[in-house]
Amino acid sequence: MTEKTVMDALVQMKRTGNLLNELEDLTQQLAQSIDRNDQVSTQMLIAMREEPLAKLQAADKALREQMEVLSDREEAEKLAALLNGGEAEPGERTQQMLQEQVAANRRRLKQIMTVDRVLNQRLGREQSAYQ
Repeated sequence: MTEKTVMDALVQMKRTGNLLNELEDLTQQLAQSIDRNDQVSTQMLIAMREEPLAKLQAADKALREQMEVLSDREEAEKLAALLNGGEAEPGERTQQMLQEQVAANRRRLKQIMTVDRVLNQRLGREQSAYQ
């Protein structure tokens, strides 16, 4: 796999990580506003979460497009494996960095989803998306 291919993916995954950090912060603020029963802040924070979510979708789309334009199918498969949590090739530092970023993003996303599930159930009760 070329260094440029891995580096382009790493840039997108770092961008994704930053967006996940922003989303996590907004989610925590949302939880606090719900705890305070502050409906105005709750509505505002729900709306504010839309922007990082849209940007996350765009970053995901960019990664998918990057894989689609790769002419070497083997390279595309290796990149897809790395992006899905696969192991980096030994001694390939950029691939290892990508692997670490993917793992960090997964952990962050899992944390966000856990909090989001609780918040959704609290707000939506029987109409929760998680029912």
